[in-house]
Amino acid sequence: MLYFVINPYAGSNDGQRIWKEVERILMERGEKYKCYRTKRPRDMVYLARKLTQGTTERRIVVVGGDGTINEFLNGMLRVKNIKLGFIPVGSGNDFARGMKISKDFKKELRKIISNKSCRNVDYGIIQYQNGKMHRFFVSSGMGYDARICYEADHTKIKQILNFLHLGKLVYLLIGIRYLIFAETFSATLIVDDKRYLEGDGFLFVSFHNLPYEGGGFCFCPQAKTGDGKMNICVAKGIPKWRIPFIIPLAAIGRHTGCRGVYQFEFEQAKMIVPNGQYIHTDGEAKKNERNIQISVAKEKILFMN
Repeated sequence: MLYFVINPYAGSNDGQRIWKEVERILMERGEKYKCYRTKRPRDMVYLARKLTQGTTERRIVVVGGDGTINEFLNGMLRVKNIKLGFIPVGSGNDFARGMKISKDFKKELRKIISNKSCRNVDYGIIQYQNGKMHRFFVSSGMGYDARICYEADHTKIKQILNFLHLGKLVYLLIGIRYLIFAETFSATLIVDDKRYLEGDGFLFVSFHNLPYEGGGFCFCPQAKTGDGKMNICVAKGIPKWRIPFIIPLAAIGRHTGCRGVYQFEFEQAKMIVPNGQYIHTDGEAKKNERNIQISVAKEKILFMN
């Protein structure tokens, strides 16, 4: 039995269109399945809890975008005896890109139905200053990238561009705006209990389970899920006139050799930001966070891919 959880509104309602095609294929093949659709924000969290309670072995397929798979992850009550699959819909698709999941949903569906290939996938956990925790599959970050995510979530332009299937342009346009008026902040970065970087001049600190974020920016080319570790990309002490030349290099992962760009591998990291800063987890952003702790979950999720 396959269980499908669908965000029909993902990708300007592409989720509904793709699901209809998936369901047609399932019916033609005579596959046994159940489907659940979200109707409002946070429904995916509820569905994840519903499908992962108990101890029964289940194969669950999420149909949606980066935000959809993140909500499902945060609703999971257990990972034992759960096999997870993903059919990507949306504008960013950094999870699918990092996991090398094809945009050809028919191809991915065939893999999932065959149930022949699985791999272990790590996920990250962020703990905020108030003690609350949040899980992420792709990345979490403070500073420049988080501010772009925050502004993108609070602009009406995003809805218009999503409707035109040009959602990526939102991040690009806002990113260019904040490159021109780049703001830095003071912080202390502690990696595996060692104080690595501190002081003024931080542009961003990005923690990665997978290489990409922001619709395809390859901030951590070496990030590889399943190895029990994560990677950090830091931009610090870069003169403002150089920033517009360095950030675009991240689109192809060629920024790592630039002065002021640092890369670390870690199992646990801390950020102390006295004046607060924007922060995101898998693209969902908020502001004024001061102290966070990032760690790699001890348990792994079995992924059909």
